[in-house]
Amino acid sequence: MRLLCIETSSRRGSVALAEGPRVVAARSHSEQAAHAERLRPLLDELLSEAGWSKKSLERVGVGMGPGSFTGLRVGIAFAQGIALGLEIPWVGVGSLAAMARACPPEAGPIRVALLDARRQEVFAQAFSASGAALSEAEALPRADALRLLGARFPGALFLGEVAAELGAEPAYRSESTDLPDARGVAVLAAELEPAESIPEPLYVRDSGATPQALPPSPFQD
Repeated sequence: MRLLCIETSSRRGSVALAEGPRVVAARSHSEQAAHAERLRPLLDELLSEAGWSKKSLERVGVGMGPGSFTGLRVGIAFAQGIALGLEIPWVGVGSLAAMARACPPEAGPIRVALLDARRQEVFAQAFSASGAALSEAEALPRADALRLLGARFPGALFLGEVAAELGAEPAYRSESTDLPDARGVAVLAAELEPAESIPEPLYVRDSGATPQALPPSPFQD
């Protein structure tokens, strides 16, 4: 199954093509304000690199948060537009779950994914080595996050660049676990079945944002 995967919940915007869970090609950028402008060019580059046609795509996977409200809306709208234009299913996956799934199982039995939530908070969620969620995604005070999480999950491995900024130990660092990435989305999107109803973004806290209409499909001729 050929998948297109998208992640825009943080300042990094990333796109990946995968055959099942195996990533074939991936691209990213680090200009959060440019997610809307960069996604289509990144996708075009990937399709050319992989030698795939747009019509060969069979499923779209997208990170659903938590994360940047604007970033999530951009990525989800882009994913929906492609899925609607090509008449293929799409699946939403948790952005923190994608970080955790990108961490090798042998790294530790429990891993806690952290992501900067701004407002002096961090988003956090704990997972088992197999990727099963051990807690709900939540927003915690940045200054107290490690203490609170360490008490609840003793010996847990911390993921995310914010974990390194806070001096978390033990910690695991890689490009796909420092920030949510489309490569982690690909593993989960290959496993999940499309929902019967449209998945809702995982905002965790009130965004105060006004919902916007979907843009035209990027693949409409």
